[in-house]
Amino acid sequence: MHKDDLGFLEPIFVHNRMEDFSIIIVNQTTKEKLLTSTQTNIKVINSFERGSPASRNLAIRNATADVCLMSDDDIVYEPNFKQIVEEAYQDYPEADMISFEANNEEGQLYTNYFPEGMHNKASLMKIFTWVISFKREIYKENEIYFNHHFGVGSTFKGATEYVFLRNAFDIGLNMRHLSKTIVTHPNISSGVLMGSDNAFFAKTAMQQRFIGNLSYIWLAKYVMYMWKDNYIEFKEIPKKFKIGLHGIKAYKTLKKTGEINKIYGI
Repeated sequence: MHKDDLGFLEPIFVHNRMEDFSIIIVNQTTKEKLLTSTQTNIKVINSFERGSPASRNLAIRNATADVCLMSDDDIVYEPNFKQIVEEAYQDYPEADMISFEANNEEGQLYTNYFPEGMHNKASLMKIFTWVISFKREIYKENEIYFNHHFGVGSTFKGATEYVFLRNAFDIGLNMRHLSKTIVTHPNISSGVLMGSDNAFFAKTAMQQRFIGNLSYIWLAKYVMYMWKDNYIEFKEIPKKFKIGLHGIKAYKTLKKTGEINKIYGI
């Protein structure tokens, strides 16, 4: 966001040759601060929209490679990660999506990934943007895009990847996980994020999407779990519960008006 030169790419590809990749940068910015590229393998799209789903969908729409990887500007790709991805699709040509793994800055796995194999609803919860790869044509043919309302800068500031991945899973696409590390991502305190107002709002809306009105029961259990595991204080329980209720209501309103699954700019 608001980039004015391509220098931020250097640490991302410090272990690889940038020239070996077809790169799309979606730079959310203003008309006064545009990013340009003179390199043939780097395409820049200056976008005046806000929200991570909008930028990621623009990238998918403008991609030309057979296999796409999503990225962020604070990651570092591992050496030879391109070979790892290419060999994965050679080994599993039937796969429509393959997820990999990330390390944190201490060299430890970023999260407790599920074992290798076919994805299920639970395993998808462990997958973040920067380890997702997919076949471009399959996703475009099936209109698998990021939901406009889930993500940073959107209505529900979270659950971005899970809603995206479930869109593919629920129509039966072949989705596989490999226990191979392709990227390093800075460690973020999951406790701080899990206990935030945004997390309660987004997670409960996500549950309303996938389990309907059972989300009310889920919310009650989730609030108690978060308190017992010290993610929130006892005095915060009523507030967090109300925030979750607002998340359910907001999702229902968007669904009723037909807005929740609209794809913008595609």
